[in-house]
Formats: sequence, structure tokens, C-alpha cells
Amino acid sequence: EIDISGLEINSKKVKEGDLFIAIPGFKSDGHDFTGEAIKNGARALFLEKKIEMQSNLTAVLVKNCRAELPLVCRNFYKKPTEKLILAGVTGTNGKTTTVFLINSIFEAAGLKTSYITTVNARIAGENLSFERTTPESLELNQFFSKSIDSGVKAAAMEVSSHSIDLHRVDWLDFDFFIYTNLTQDHLDYHGTMRDYFNVKSKLFLKDSRKLFGGRGAVINVDDKYGKKIAGFTDLVKLTFSIYKNTSDIQAVNIKNSINGIEMDIFIHNRKFLKPHDRTFKLNVKSKLCGYFNVHNILASAGTGLLMGIDTGSIIRGISNMDGIKGRFEKIKIDKKINVIVDYAHTPDGLKNVLETARSLLPEGARLVSVFGCGGDRDTKKRKIMGNISAGIADFSFITSDNPRTEDPESIINMIEEGFIEMKCSNYKKEMDRKKAIISALDSAGENDIILIAGKGHENYQEFAGGRIYFSDQDIVREWSRS
Repeated sequence: EIDISGLEINSKKVKEGDLFIAIPGFKSDGHDFTGEAIKNGARALFLEKKIEMQSNLTAVLVKNCRAELPLVCRNFYKKPTEKLILAGVTGTNGKTTTVFLINSIFEAAGLKTSYITTVNARIAGENLSFERTTPESLELNQFFSKSIDSGVKAAAMEVSSHSIDLHRVDWLDFDFFIYTNLTQDHLDYHGTMRDYFNVKSKLFLKDSRKLFGGRGAVINVDDKYGKKIAGFTDLVKLTFSIYKNTSDIQAVNIKNSINGIEMDIFIHNRKFLKPHDRTFKLNVKSKLCGYFNVHNILASAGTGLLMGIDTGSIIRGISNMDGIKGRFEKIKIDKKINVIVDYAHTPDGLKNVLETARSLLPEGARLVSVFGCGGDRDTKKRKIMGNISAGIADFSFITSDNPRTEDPESIINMIEEGFIEMKCSNYKKEMDRKKAIISALDSAGENDIILIAGKGHENYQEFAGGRIYFSDQDIVREWSRS
């Protein structure tokens, strides 16, 4: 029965009249900061356990503050996602690119948009940034509330497995879910691929409709987990494939070059065409390149078709979208070599970008990879990624990524095991990432492709002592000018 002027989960940001929700985190517990929240003016508290406090303060005791937070946020911000079309993209790889493509299709259809990706977030042309791939529910509801105030009609966002498991996307009213793929990643958190899949699949279950909303699903059935989802989801589904003519839409006549992709999208299921659409085959051109991006283009086109967007807008939206920083980003330099920076940090991601780069190599040229693995994360993938680079690249530089609290040399040695297993000696270990990149560039011959993987858009390296500024792109351009 008291008025609340705002919500906050960070005690330092609490203002007079706020409700403070005490969330137990991985490193600290919000309950330990209730005193600071009260001092800063909190009028009420959400708690999981009783604490000593002044009697004139209202406290609500709940079983799980993290689970209750999304509902409180949704209600406080007056259910903002019910007032726009919301597409959520989930999967291991391809989420960012697919969101950008969907956003471009929305814009081509004349809709005012907002989006949230790992690279950046934007509301009606205004850039924002978040610390996580999928922000906390408080930030999400603030974002969508601001989107509504800015006249936004359609939004797209990445939905990570962590955000599903930690209730960040609970009570958002999604219209469409897009599934890209599932490959090994985040097993330090989920434990097994089965558990990882079970978390992702929650979005597509009938029992989840009240929690997540959902009207339709766009699903990659070239992926074995995608096939499972297509088999059990209650949502109206549109399936896509490169290989199967049993899918609703299929990519055919694919032409892939360093300059981009041209292909036809064959619409097998005519129910997804609007009455005035006269063709069941869309010729699309994209500035993106690589077969992995064919799947991302199909995912975005499928979203447009499921929404009822006309095929002309879908084609224009795909064509209009330029490349994304750190996603198979071609760095223009004066010297006659090709440099590509990519965020690939999983076995499947590294395999995809290396195979794509190899397919683009001129005759007689070499493919050189520079990569590492993050610390305090899934250790099982390190040897596998060593196997992959040893088997595809002509030469590899194993280096540091974001070692965090781990010893960088130890991580590099674990990656090296993959090269040893493949009986490959065409590699060099260089702990200093800048030196590794420069060595790779110095070693390049005319028309060679240097693929620098792992960090993509990130402009930092994370060590035990904190973050330092670091940009793969800056290192390449600095070398080019020397």
C-alpha cells in the first residue's frame, strides 16, 4: 500500500522511494547490501531471508528474488513488450548476425525498431550498451519501455541460455522465437549438452507460453537439436534448411565469395506467402559471406515470412545489411593480404569460419589462424579447437584470449594438445596476443588470409587483475600503417 518510485537491484544506485530487490549473485549476495540500499532511500525490500532492519520499512519475503524480479519489472513498467512485436533469437552461434538481419528486414518493411545484441543495442537509431548478451530483466523492461516511448513497433534480441536459466527473460511477451543451432559451449555452467539443450528448449515448450509468450517459431532443421524442437513445439513453426527440401524454406543455388552471398530461397510451404506474392523463389543478395551466414539469412527471411512481411521487404532488408563488427569482418588494409576478424570462440564457430576462409582462398595462397580460448570457461573445448585449427589452417598461432583468473600458458598448452593429437607441427605458441597477430601478419604472403578469431567486437582483454584495452582490429590497422 505504499508508492514505489523505482526498482533497483544495485544498492549503490538506489534512490529515495525505490524498491530494492536483494538478488543472491555468483560473487556477492544482495542481502549483504540492504543496509546501503536503506541508507540511500529504499522504501521497500524484496528478500529471500529475514534480516534485521528498521520497523518502518516494508519487506516482502519470497522464495526466489531472481524469479520474482521479472514479474515485478513487467508490472512496474506496464507490460511494455505487449505493445510491440518481439523476436527472440537463441542458439550457440549466429544470434547476433540474425538479429541484425531481422532488424534490417523490419526497417525495410517501414517499422521503427530496437534491438539488443552482444555487439550493441539500439532504440530508434540511438546506441546503448549492456554488459551481458542478454541483460537483467530490470534493464530489459527499462529498454522496452523506452522503446515504446520512442515509437518502436518491432524489436529483436539475443536470448542466451544463461538468461533463460536465470529468469532474465521471464514474463517478456515474445511473438517469435528463432533457433539457430546448438554446439558445445557454456558447459562450465550447464555441465552437459543435454542440460544446455533443455534450457534452450524451454522457450519452445507449450508449458512455457504463460512465462515467455510466443506465437511462432523459426527453426534450423539442419541442426539435430533443431529437429527435436520442431518435433515437439506447440508454436506455429517455419523450418529452414540448406539440404532438405522437406523444410518450409530452403537455400538453393548458393554462390559464396569474399564479396558476399547470392542465393535463392525456395519456399516449399506456400502458406507462408502473402496472397499478392507471385513467386515462391526469392533471389537474395547479401554483403555477408560464408555458409554459416546462409543459415542466418534463412532464419531472418523465415521470421519475415512468419510475420507476414512482404517478400520485397525481406529481400531489401537482407541486401541492406552491411557487415557486423567482429563477425567475419574483413579489415581493409593497403597490403595485398586478406585479414578477417571473427568472434568465433566455440569449436563449431571456429570450424565454420576456418572452412569459409579456406573456401575463399585464391590458388596457392595460405590460411593462417590466430586464436585462443577464454579462461574460467569450458575447458573441454580447448583441445577440440586445437584439433580444428590443425586440420583446416595451413599455420596457426595459439595465443591468449581472455584468460581471466587462469594462467594463460596453461590454457595455451591445453589447446596445443589438439595439435599434438593431429600430429601437426605447423603452429607457434605466443602468449602475447598483440605479438601473435603481428607475427601472423608478418608471415603472410600475397593473397593469404589471416583469420583472427575469438574476440571479434570486444575491445578489451580480461586478466586476473582486471581488463585492459585491446582491439584485434586496431592491431591490424596499426601494423598496416607501419
